[in-house]
Amino acid sequence: MNGRGNRRRFVAAMLSFLQPGIGHVYLREWLRAALWGIVWAGSLLIVLTTAGVELSARNLLATTAGFFSVVEGFPIEAALAMFAVTVLATMDAYWLAARENHRTGEVPRCPNCGKELDPTLEFCHWCTARLDGE
Repeated sequence: MNGRGNRRRFVAAMLSFLQPGIGHVYLREWLRAALWGIVWAGSLLIVLTTAGVELSARNLLATTAGFFSVVEGFPIEAALAMFAVTVLATMDAYWLAARENHRTGEVPRCPNCGKELDPTLEFCHWCTARLDGE
């Protein structure tokens, strides 16, 4: 495994740990990024409403201290639920990057366009470049 592939896995995982969905954006997995963002935001909304926190953008975003005062009031179950969503998103981003590294190591690529080749063809079915001697 090359160093760049290892770095890509850890960067994707770190970004997803900081904010679920961002590691998937880094991997250009747009649908998964949107889904993890929605899952995280929905979980946060559920946690805040069940914790009895008044939901207003002014209260949450007015100051950083206001936001942290809301987070301090989380019950332990709510904090664990948010942590679980974050860990699952982190694991998913790491797994996707690892799978991409493994897949790109096995499949031959077109020297012209860089896309995956069908080994049964003598040309690239993406850009139609001839594959002489490959």
